[in-house]
Amino acid sequence: CPGSDLDVWFVTEKDGGREVERVANEVLYPLWDLRLEVGHAVRSIADSLAQAAGGDLSAETALLDLRLVEGDAGIFERLRREQRARLGPREVTRMVQQLVEERASRHARFGDTLYLLEPNVKNGEGGYRDLLLALWAAKARFGVADFPELLAHGQATARQVQALVEARRFFLQVRTAAHLHARRRQDRLLFEIQEAIAPVLVRDLAGHKGEGTGRGPMDVKPAVAPVVEALMQRYYLHAKAVKREGGRVLERCAANPSRRPPVKKVDHAFVLWNGQLTTAGAEIFRDRPSEMVRIFRVAQETGAELYGHTCELIAETCNSPEGLAQTTAAFAADTAVARDAHRDFLALLCDPRDARSPSLLEQMHDLGLLAALMPEWRPCTGRVQHDLYHVFTVDQHQLFAVARLKALARGELAAELPVASRAIREVGNPLPLYLGTLLHDVAKPLGRGHSEKGARLAHSIALRFQLGEADRQTLEFLVRHHLLLSHVSQRRDLNDTAMIARLADQLGGPVVLRDLYLLTVADMSMVAPGNLTGWKEQLLRDLYARTLAHYRRGPDLAGAERSRGVARRKARVVELVAGSAPEAEVQAWMAGLPDRYFAQTPPADITEHVRLSRGRAALPGGLAVEVGGRSRQGGFELTVVADDAPGLLARIAGVLMASRIDVLGARIASRHRPGLGDEAIDVFLARDLHQRGMSEGRLERLRADLASVVGGAVEVEQLIEERRERSSLPARVTPHVATEVEIDNDVSTDFTVLDVYTQDRPGVLYAITRTLSRLGIDIHLSKVATEADRVADVFYVRGGDGKKLDGPRGAEVVAALEEALKALPS
Repeated sequence: CPGSDLDVWFVTEKDGGREVERVANEVLYPLWDLRLEVGHAVRSIADSLAQAAGGDLSAETALLDLRLVEGDAGIFERLRREQRARLGPREVTRMVQQLVEERASRHARFGDTLYLLEPNVKNGEGGYRDLLLALWAAKARFGVADFPELLAHGQATARQVQALVEARRFFLQVRTAAHLHARRRQDRLLFEIQEAIAPVLVRDLAGHKGEGTGRGPMDVKPAVAPVVEALMQRYYLHAKAVKREGGRVLERCAANPSRRPPVKKVDHAFVLWNGQLTTAGAEIFRDRPSEMVRIFRVAQETGAELYGHTCELIAETCNSPEGLAQTTAAFAADTAVARDAHRDFLALLCDPRDARSPSLLEQMHDLGLLAALMPEWRPCTGRVQHDLYHVFTVDQHQLFAVARLKALARGELAAELPVASRAIREVGNPLPLYLGTLLHDVAKPLGRGHSEKGARLAHSIALRFQLGEADRQTLEFLVRHHLLLSHVSQRRDLNDTAMIARLADQLGGPVVLRDLYLLTVADMSMVAPGNLTGWKEQLLRDLYARTLAHYRRGPDLAGAERSRGVARRKARVVELVAGSAPEAEVQAWMAGLPDRYFAQTPPADITEHVRLSRGRAALPGGLAVEVGGRSRQGGFELTVVADDAPGLLARIAGVLMASRIDVLGARIASRHRPGLGDEAIDVFLARDLHQRGMSEGRLERLRADLASVVGGAVEVEQLIEERRERSSLPARVTPHVATEVEIDNDVSTDFTVLDVYTQDRPGVLYAITRTLSRLGIDIHLSKVATEADRVADVFYVRGGDGKKLDGPRGAEVVAALEEALKALPS
């Protein structure tokens, strides 16, 4: 396939310039003309062996894969014979260790989890390269030519060999299809590649569990096109098999067969064999399946890793149809075995000491034991979430969220998440919190309404695990409402005391609030690296603090406490600006702003806003623009202070769009100035679309553009057209995000709340704010958030008459916004 890679060695009796020239003329040039990337070398036998002996891993593995294509068979046999003679036990051990180290460093570069939604099929964890590493190690240690020969050596079971052979066939098919579609080497399965090659590769969809049958509570619905779902789920299952079975082959190859391993008894069922935990006999798991769960608790207590053969026993039991049926039935029955299994599992789940990577819980999942304990969990395995917001599959996201909770409990995140770290120390009964975190997305495979469906699945699991009534109710509530706090914190006015009171009533008390807050922190942290930004975490923390204050002090005292907090911030601002501005002037400046502004703005930022406000009169257009020093999520804070006027936010958004600056979040405030008109103080979390940063020259140009547009010298549409970028390159294909505009007149007493969800692309904020401005809608509060490829923008608005948007007026606004967003290019 053009664009693929090819390794060719030319071996000679001795070096010679003529031989190199002949090879180049007769072989290499024609291959290069075919656009093949050829890794090539011309060496003598002695040089080839010397390079491998010197620790060159690529040379060593190439010699392990020797096969004669053309030429002198005598030279080939001599090279192969001398290569085999060179590989003594010590050299093999060294090489296997190099292979293990190479795998670790490669995973760090290409993704250290196999559950990435756009995985690298060659270099990612569990990918084709990992499979080759296992084969190279087996060739070196046991002298085999391929995986099936491991059976004759007693180094693998038939199931393991079948898993590795089928994975290799699948990976080669996928890589070939990806290369042919891209017309070049393409090892990363981008969404575009998945959608293009899936119909070609997946032809046996009948009965595939991703299609859904339309019957029963466990009916699985496809998250994307069924063929894409089928392709990716098979990819994850094969990658998982390579990680598990290939790792086992590497483990066997690393062992020195000449040493007798020490054995130490742990208890009646388990022993330490060469420092690794295993069973005292193969019948242990067969006679009492709950021991498969208890061995993980023993591993936690002893700090030992599970021996590979023991993992094989568990995998064989939980992945063969007969063994899985028997094990699932044993765990579901009301017997001592089932009760012991459930008890040990819940104890391990709630034990924060497990800091391994992968965690013991992840290892249980990889071996199939988690699905045997909870059949409701099985559809989550390898379940894709076809968007750019979620990075991991459903199962791995939930396991990572539990690991995040445990890191909080160990105090590892005290500097990064101080409030959550303190809150988790107050948890007296961790069971509903940890089990709710593990199961919060368990119904994602069942289609829309996964929160409500998940609560029902959690109810079934809680009954089977014989949880008490109080724990069961808390668990169901956490799963049912696991999105509540993130949605409220990012999309609602946190200074609305009536909203806080309604939320407090819904939660029922501070214990559930604390558990739901911790679950939300873990969930948001593990959606994707960097997802829990400083802004999001602060909003979530503020919501938690305000609701907790409502419980502890009541609405009146909580409001008084907030007022005291605002007063403290104002006093701190006066201290910070002392000497640069008269106190009376600063107090008058602050009097024009609502308490909401002070509650969400640090004193140092307020001080900067005072400076910009006082000095902007001398600037062009009376407009101050500043870039903050704090960088978050690869972006920067941009502050704009100007005379407030209808449509100002739309004009600012338009200039940012023209300047190729993407808005990730926004806070807007309006300062009342008696007799002078209001002053806008708008703060944006932004990023440069070209990742060029905000140099002083670009900032000056942005200031000039804003002054021209806000002052009326230049129309914003004209500026956008002049700066429009035109590229001949096709846009990257990303998953579709539907546009939804929701209107709510019940959330706020004084305002209509508009929730806008749409695909992220340049100009979204401008299109929304321009539409609202043209309709004469006054924006009182805006909360702008971007989640990867999805925008979730919220606006508290009123009509020009100061009233909420009634039925016909609201419908008009919704239709206009949908039309404006539809017109934006994808």
